[in-house]
Amino acid sequence: MLARGKDIPGPQGWPILGCLLEIDSSRLHISFDKWAKQYGPLMSCKIASKVLVVISCPRLVKKALAEKSCSDVLNDRTETSFSKYIMDNAKGVIFGKYEPTTIQLKEIMLKSLKMHGQGVPQYEAMAQNELDRLLKSVADQKNIEFDPRVFVATYVANLAAILYSGSVLDATDAKVIWEYNDAIKGLLDASTDMMLLIFPFLCYSPTSTGQIYRRMMAAKEELLKKFFHSQKETYQPGHERGLVDLLFKFQSEEKKHGEIQCLTDSNIMAVIQDVVFGGISSVTNSTLGIILVLLHHHECINKIYEEIVKVVGLDRCPSLQDRPAMSYTEAVIMEALRYISSVPLSAPHRAMEEVELEGYAIPKDSLIIMNMWTIHHDPSIWGDPWIFRPERFLDENGRLLPTEHTLRQSLFNFGTGPRRCVAEDLAKSRIFLCLTTLIQKFDLLPPDVGTLISDDARTFLPGGVLRPPEYKMRAVAR
Repeated sequence: MLARGKDIPGPQGWPILGCLLEIDSSRLHISFDKWAKQYGPLMSCKIASKVLVVISCPRLVKKALAEKSCSDVLNDRTETSFSKYIMDNAKGVIFGKYEPTTIQLKEIMLKSLKMHGQGVPQYEAMAQNELDRLLKSVADQKNIEFDPRVFVATYVANLAAILYSGSVLDATDAKVIWEYNDAIKGLLDASTDMMLLIFPFLCYSPTSTGQIYRRMMAAKEELLKKFFHSQKETYQPGHERGLVDLLFKFQSEEKKHGEIQCLTDSNIMAVIQDVVFGGISSVTNSTLGIILVLLHHHECINKIYEEIVKVVGLDRCPSLQDRPAMSYTEAVIMEALRYISSVPLSAPHRAMEEVELEGYAIPKDSLIIMNMWTIHHDPSIWGDPWIFRPERFLDENGRLLPTEHTLRQSLFNFGTGPRRCVAEDLAKSRIFLCLTTLIQKFDLLPPDVGTLISDDARTFLPGGVLRPPEYKMRAVAR
């Protein structure tokens, strides 16, 4: 597809380096937000040899990534050191090339999640056990100040272990998952990624880059030892325990019909890593961010509790069946996800060919980034984007705005188009259950002594996933 569009506006940068010296690689969203205000919702810059096209407008995002005229060209992935060395040349869903094998793998993953995920009685029963464990950990604090991070992180990691294997295998599960997640951060740093792609021998050097790589490989080995190799050794056809066993089942079915193409062992191992990369940190930090925001807005906690009493009562735990009747709680979660925007930028897409968007030329091989941070805090969309106001997602009768409403169409926490997060429903349902279960049992309060840290996401710790700084809270049993 040959475009004849204008050049996209943006900062000029320097020869060879481009805009590399003008950005903070850990806070790219802040640089892109500043440039979006200066150059508009479609802007471009060069980072070394790479051309980045940043989209900061809901309409343009959907046109580029969800409408067929552009999406067939703009939904590929670029090679990174992580996809090349850790994901075995992009074998999974998140980093996979935009080709039939990746699309088929995503469909299989969606099918597997429906068979052993959200709403499935067996999974929900085990997930409820983890919620009970979380409640006990909070109750054990006996109204003293505590940091909720370790409790929430363990809960989320154990949910992943259940998804993988149908159970929490042992006490090391969460540690293995979080070591893999923490090791990711170093390898995803822009400067480290660039160094490894240009100088691959650094993987084996005594430099900090080599140390980051070796830590990542060790963490990967432990993750796959526990959730791939161990499960493959004990897998019994017809007795699938979780997502990984279901993938083994589909692999066997594929083998019966000829050569395995979509579900090789490498593909399955990549999917296991996708779950950690795509969900663990974002769900954990989103949950912690929502709790922090609510500690600053205790009136919202009271309203959620009132809705729980009305819809659920106090004799049973909240369930997924309660969600449609809990509009206020859902509005709080939507507003909090918008307000904190834990994942401020999408993973880069790659233009497979040159294409025209709104009269502008997007060059072949340029990287396309969806700027959720700017979209979620755009005054022209939200009016008062830095005010936490759940009611913006409710109509005059207190019901959720319809999905086609402009505001709901401007939420991109889980992406859009063919690359939309495969586990979006599962992630949102876990946040809902965690939040409502905690508020049903406890009144969540700020610390007695000292000042509660700010809930302004502009102060959160940087990275691909923004993290609220450590904070203390109290939980008083109701």
